Parts: sequence; structure tokens; C-alpha cells
Amino acid sequence: MQVDEERLREALSKPAEHGDDLNLEEFEHESVEKVEVDEDVRKRGLEVGVDLNKASSLTTFLQVDHEIAYKTVQKQFREDIELMSIREALERYSWVRERFWSLVDPYADKYTAYNALKPAGGFFLRILEGRRLHMPIQACFLSYSPGIIQSVHNIIVAEPGSEACIITGCTMRKRDQKGLHIGVTEILVKPGAKLNYTMIHKWGPSFHVRPRTGIVLEEGAVFSYNYVLLGSVGSFQSKPSARLEGGGATISMSNIIYLDGSSRMDLGGDCSISGGGDRAELTSNAVVLDRAKLVLRGRISCEADNGRGHISCRGLMLSDEAEIYAIPELISRKMNASLTHEAAIGRISEDQLMYLMARGLSREEAESLIVRGFLDVSPLNLPSFLEEAIKKVIDLAVKGF
Repeated sequence: MQVDEERLREALSKPAEHGDDLNLEEFEHESVEKVEVDEDVRKRGLEVGVDLNKASSLTTFLQVDHEIAYKTVQKQFREDIELMSIREALERYSWVRERFWSLVDPYADKYTAYNALKPAGGFFLRILEGRRLHMPIQACFLSYSPGIIQSVHNIIVAEPGSEACIITGCTMRKRDQKGLHIGVTEILVKPGAKLNYTMIHKWGPSFHVRPRTGIVLEEGAVFSYNYVLLGSVGSFQSKPSARLEGGGATISMSNIIYLDGSSRMDLGGDCSISGGGDRAELTSNAVVLDRAKLVLRGRISCEADNGRGHISCRGLMLSDEAEIYAIPELISRKMNASLTHEAAIGRISEDQLMYLMARGLSREEAESLIVRGFLDVSPLNLPSFLEEAIKKVIDLAVKGF
């Protein structure tokens, strides 16, 4: 897709529809340090579920600030997938240039406009037709230099009948550093393909995050979109948008959130059903404490026969100074469509605490156990290796909350 540079520059002053507005001039635009993939970088990757110690034996992509630090594909999978920088893909394939910015509007707000005006960082990943990968594809984005804007653009294509699991971890070098991450991701899941895409983010109280995601599912495609955020973030705003177009497609969007400090987060999901028998489910489980504020938005619209959709929002409050807003939205234009929603916000049950304490746990141990249960990832139907990795990350985050 060709973009209009003049329109993009005009959009640099356009705030997002939701969430905090940021002044982009307050951030740096260039990296200030040369980075080596040392033990500290590997540790940061492991905190968000990406094991860089196994980078040589797993299909792995690592970007630090604006530079690609590592990229490898296991030998046995080189006939199954293509993994390269987005710059390489744009140079190599005309069809990638045509698809670039086709699923996300570059003029939507200042963050997409900034991304479109800067040289593209990020990756291109294609799972070839009929290929089924039994090992994960892992990608990691590390913000290393203080105060910079890390801007990335990813394209993922799952060809017909393919099957794969992707885990993407995003984090920063130091917990107190300022910065902004703008991540644009365009995902196309073609007929009969199955894709599991799981993101784990761990930021800090002065860091800001603006993901922008567009998704298309074609006939019979199955897509699991899982998002996990743990700890503090200065501000976060995202509302991934999915179009189910081919009939018989299924999408599940699941969010697991543990938010503390003075974090401000506005997280949503928007699914449009236009193929007969398509199904969409949006699920959010959130634990909010301290002075954190969380808005959960969910929207499903249906214009196809026998479409099915459900939104579930569950919030657990651990502080009187915290806030949770749940905003579900359903739109149906077909009599035989079925769309439902449920939302619940509350505190830890005293009955549950008493039950666990009567069995020998301290109050702190009982509270921690309940929080871990609330953040259970088993309903996400993740591969066992990925489920265990995320559980370890959650255990580290909630330990001694």
C-alpha cells in the first residue's frame, strides 16, 4: 500500500481515540548505545517467556532498539517458514509491499503515522502452506536506550492448512527508564490455517506502549490471540481489530493482566463477523492493585448468518485506590446471530481466604494462591511448554504482592 507522506505528517498531531495522549517530542528518536546480547539481555528475554539461551536451537528473532541483534531458523524448518526483517521482505516481495499497511490504518493516529514515517523495523514471518511446526517461533523486542521511541512493524502470514505457535516478548533494559514502544502488527490467517500468537509484555512505571494490530481470518481459519501484561506501565493503549471473512472461522482473544503502581491501561478488542458460522470470543482476566487504572473494552459486530460471539470481563480489585472499567459492546444485524457478554468486578472473597487459611496457609499465602488462580492460563489452550513458561513469569510477577 502506498502512503501519503503529507497526510501522515498531518496525522502526527492526531491523538488516539482512547487512552492517554503523549507528546512524541518528549522522546528520543535514535539509539544512544551499541548493544551486545549479553547475560542481562538474555535475562530480560526470559522474563517475557523468550529463552535466548536456546536461540540457536529455536526459530528466534531479537530486535534491540532499532537493530536486529539475532535471527535464526532451525535447519529442519527452513523449508517450512520464512523469517526475515520487514525491510528484507519489502525489498524481496512486491506482494508484501502491496499488503504493507493494508490491515492497519497508517493515518489512524500519531502513533501509526510516526511508525509509517520512520524506516521499518520488525519482522516478516510466513508459515508455508500445509506446514505444521511442533516447535515455537519466538521473537523478542528489547528497548535498551533510555527515552527512545522503539517503532516496529511486523507482518505474519499463515498460509492455507499451516499450523504454528508464536511467542513474542517485549520488555526494557531497566525498570525505571522512560520510553515509548509503538508496535504495528498485521496478521493474515488463510483458509484452514491454525495460529497461536501469544505476547508477554513487562515494562516499567515510566514507559508507554501503543500496539496497533490488524487481523484477517479467511475460511475455516482458527486463531488464538493471547496477551499477557505483568507489573507497571506508564500508559498503555491498544484495541486490536479482527475481521472474520471466510465462513467457519474462529478467533479467541484472551487478556491476562496484572497491573500495579500508578499504571494507566486502556485495552480492547474489536471483532467483525462477516462470514457465515464465524465465531469470536473476547476474554479478559485482570488483577489491579495500588493506584492502577484499567479500562477493558470489547466489541463484537455480526453481519453474517449463524455468527456467534461472547465477551467476558473479570476484574479482581486489591486496592480501594485502583479502578477497573468494563465496557462490552455487541452489535447484531442478523436474526439468527447469537452474541452474549458477562462482566464481574470484585475483591478477594473472605470465604475463599478462610477456607485456605483453615488448611494451614497464612493469609498472605492464601491471597497469593487466589491471585495465581485468577491469572490461570490453562483456559487459553496453549501448548504445554508455553503454558509452563507463562506460569513461571506470572509466579515471578505476583510473588509477594
